Amino acid sequence: MKNIEFKSELRNIDLARAICFVVNARRVGVLLQTDEYVAVPEGRLKRRLERNEETGAVREQWIWYDRADRTNARASRWTTLDERQVAVRWPELDRTVSRVIVKRREFWKAENVRIHLDAVAGLGNYFELEGTVGVGDDPAETRLKVGTLIDKFRPALGEPVSGAYCDL
Repeated sequence: MKNIEFKSELRNIDLARAICFVVNARRVGVLLQTDEYVAVPEGRLKRRLERNEETGAVREQWIWYDRADRTNARASRWTTLDERQVAVRWPELDRTVSRVIVKRREFWKAENVRIHLDAVAGLGNYFELEGTVGVGDDPAETRLKVGTLIDKFRPALGEPVSGAYCDL
């Protein structure tokens, strides 16, 4: 899959929630996530343990992604994997966890853009947009949607963030 992503500090979570309503975003739910990062030769790999705070549903998956560490909206390639797929792709993988990130994620959606209001343990509050570019979608159109949402949320945001939470 491909995303157009943006991340920044979140200075005012209540204002961000209000803006979600203004932009007609739909609240999907609250997810409690633990990400365990493992070093791979290219990109980043994390094992995510996730529990839906409202339903109690639990999910475990591996997520591989690759993106430039820049502060502006940037393209990202990603895929989800199961244990077998991880073993096949990286047969010699040392699964030593290099970093653990624990967060509470409010998950909202505006069309094909996922809006995350994250409370990251030990780091603070962050805002993230992930505009999904599906098959047949125009990446420029998704980039425009993400840019428009950045402008709408700007009053609630702090400094842009270039890397992953594991880098902070």
